Parts: sequence; C-alpha cells; structure tokens
Amino acid sequence: MVNSVEQAMVRVSQTPPYLVILTGSRQNWSRTLVSQLRDHVNASNVTIVALTDVHAPSWQHQEENPGLDGFLVKPLSVDVLASLVQSAWARQTYCSA
Repeated sequence: MVNSVEQAMVRVSQTPPYLVILTGSRQNWSRTLVSQLRDHVNASNVTIVALTDVHAPSWQHQEENPGLDGFLVKPLSVDVLASLVQSAWARQTYCSA
C-alpha cells in the first residue's frame, strides 16, 4: 500500500505489480496517474481497477477513465477480491508467456 503518487511510481518501478487497486476520489486516480502507471509497467499485463463507493458510482463515467480495466464497488466481499487477484495474476502470467 502506498499513500502518494510518488510512492506508487517508486514501488512499481522496483517491483512491477500484477494488480493495482486505486482508492479515494476520482481526482486521485486521474488519467494522468493511470497513464503514469501504465508507462512504468507492462501495460498489457497489469490490471488497474478503481474502488468506488456505492453512493458515488464512478463506473458510470467509465469513458472518462481510460486505462482502467474496471471498477470495484465498496463494500467488497472476500470472494470478489480473491477472484480479482486470481484473474490479475493469470492475466500477467499468461500474457507474459
């Protein structure tokens, strides 16, 4: 977990992730941030999703969020999170092969 864009960029440069979950307001996961993340990692292998609140449905504005692979709505169940992690891992593993 990181608390700033700078920390995120350092972390993904050191160890490219297979899954990034962005939280906070839409301004925190702007096009610029998603673009920077995609530039620092293999764009086809990392899964980037945004966590949004059911009362602030950001997924309705998906066209305003290019680069995101999808949205998660709070509250998350353990099953949904486990499925997402497995899917992201499989995507990275099989896209790299």
